[in-house]
Amino acid sequence: MDRVLLLEDYEPSRALLQMALQRAFGEVQVDAAVSLEQANGYLDHQRYQLAILDLNLPDGSGIEILARIRREAQSTVCVVATVADDDASLFESLRGGAQGYLLKTDSPVELAAGLKGVLDGHLPLSPAMASKVVSYFNGLGPALKPVDAHLTAREEQVLKLVAQGASRKAIARELDISVYTANDHIKSIYRKLKISSRVEATRIALERGLS
Repeated sequence: MDRVLLLEDYEPSRALLQMALQRAFGEVQVDAAVSLEQANGYLDHQRYQLAILDLNLPDGSGIEILARIRREAQSTVCVVATVADDDASLFESLRGGAQGYLLKTDSPVELAAGLKGVLDGHLPLSPAMASKVVSYFNGLGPALKPVDAHLTAREEQVLKLVAQGASRKAIARELDISVYTANDHIKSIYRKLKISSRVEATRIALERGLS
């Protein structure tokens, strides 16, 4: 393991994860980002073997960085590290392309053990989250209801770009429309799908095979 992207804005959690990385891999180059903006800056110039991503950042969700990495660097192993132990966060992350899900409430030893398995192709899941995954695939977990709403062909194009992390300006540029028109499409999509965030839009795009 040569280089790791660590996206975590809370300093004690960042120190915890850096300790776990050192235990797992010894001396490793860690680029620590505290915001989506800083993480995107790193990704503009660098590729990583491993990315550890928090979900809740000051300027958005780590799911947006996850989507970018899955789009641009398929070989990067992406692991969500969070305090969110709910089903929705877990399954949205896995559907978004996360290959592991660790709880920051685990000890450094437990976190290190999970991360070290990456070298052997074992994807890390905190024990509590692993049991949720097993229960889900055994038919005991909550069913994720598909969203049944008609979108126009243009709205599906916009939804796909939203799920890929594109900004309103980038969407307008890609589709050769104005930013105002792009914004109107996004509002219409969110209204039809009864959602209010990019994370939810990404989940639905993945369910529809759009991203």
